[in-house]
Amino acid sequence: MTKFNELQKIVSLQDKRISELEKRPMEPVVQAVVELQNTVQLQKARISDLEERVFQLESLQTNEEQKPNTSLGREMLLEANETNANLNVNLVRKGRLLIQPTSLPIESVAFYAYISSTVPASTPHHILVFDKVITDVGNAYHSHMGTFIAPNSGLYVFTWTIRCYSNHYHSSELLADNNIVNVIYLGPGNAIDGTVTGTAVVHVNQGDDVFIRTGRLSNGNILSDENGRSSFAGWILV
Repeated sequence: MTKFNELQKIVSLQDKRISELEKRPMEPVVQAVVELQNTVQLQKARISDLEERVFQLESLQTNEEQKPNTSLGREMLLEANETNANLNVNLVRKGRLLIQPTSLPIESVAFYAYISSTVPASTPHHILVFDKVITDVGNAYHSHMGTFIAPNSGLYVFTWTIRCYSNHYHSSELLADNNIVNVIYLGPGNAIDGTVTGTAVVHVNQGDDVFIRTGRLSNGNILSDENGRSSFAGWILV
């Protein structure tokens, strides 16, 4: 009905324009009048079609109210139910697509460094500087101070190895954001040269620093040469 009313308004406006143009008997105007008349005829035909459709719809509605169980009514009802069912299925599918977990790419972060030569480490809580950098993906390990500064928040894996010998002994600590995460200890005695390795999986926030320092029980040198390296490594997991 809205479309029908709009077309009637268009026809009225066009009739008014034709009347105005007929007062100006110039050639272009006459041609425009002819075109408008053709357009009006087409619009009137469309209006007639719409009137017929409105009449049919009104008749159908009346019949449905009087005979709700007719074959035509059942067919229309089944068609409407099928349409609604398809719409619900599509909405459910779209909803599932919206709630599907997404796999976001993890920016690669990894480093590995070792101590280039033997260092004295008898002072407790002394930060160990692993000055020889082999790998530094993400440029997050700072060899001049032995500290890794997380470029992104995430779950990280850290591992470090300490070597000592003779009557020297060492405990060493892994700290993340100034919190002790793990501690390892090695006291080889007078007879052996040995290494000890520690590992930790810890969540680190962006900007937090992670480093290795000597623990309370530290005496003597930490070895690192071609026979065995004292090293520090880490990488982002998720």
